[in-house]
Amino acid sequence: MKSPVKPAEPPKKKRARATTAAHDEKRHEIIAACASLFDRVGYHGTSMQMLADEVGLGKPTLYHYFASKGDILYEMHQLHIDAMIGGLQGDAQHGDAQPVELLESACASTLREIALHPGYVRAFMDHYAELEDKQRAEMRHRRREYFTRITNIIRDGIAKGHFREMDPELATLTFVGMCNWAYKWYPRMADEVPPEKMAKSMCQILLDGFNKR
Repeated sequence: MKSPVKPAEPPKKKRARATTAAHDEKRHEIIAACASLFDRVGYHGTSMQMLADEVGLGKPTLYHYFASKGDILYEMHQLHIDAMIGGLQGDAQHGDAQPVELLESACASTLREIALHPGYVRAFMDHYAELEDKQRAEMRHRRREYFTRITNIIRDGIAKGHFREMDPELATLTFVGMCNWAYKWYPRMADEVPPEKMAKSMCQILLDGFNKR
């Protein structure tokens, strides 16, 4: 009697390289320093040697953390969109929040990132086209996810009678444009007007309109 043939074992998946907390912290330090340098001299005017000098590392050591300045740019995009989508996901857990409150919170999240990480936000707004094809495709998908979540808040507000009938996608474009453009002017005001207060004022103007009642 032949012994049963053992089924072939599935191929083992390659394990992702483990990272330590210290390694991740150093990556964040590098990203923050590079964001500042991108702000000062521009993304295209920055070399890996300049980035290494900025963070006080040898260029070979910098390559240990990031393969290229494009990878650093990509991480800046990821950190910013993580914060944006994460804020919406957190707000969604509060089922009793009204659409106006959700929009104010989303606006405040954007302003908070602008205040705390102006270099990340500027890279996100100004250098999307410099991402590599696969990175740009992923970021396009994540931006669309954020846009859809905002659109759903507005659709819900219309359905519940909080907002008038309107094109929800056009409303989303208007809202997101208002929030994002603040990266041009809000940093110099952030110390005087906190994100929550500024978001409430901005959303009031948008939602109430200019017309006198």
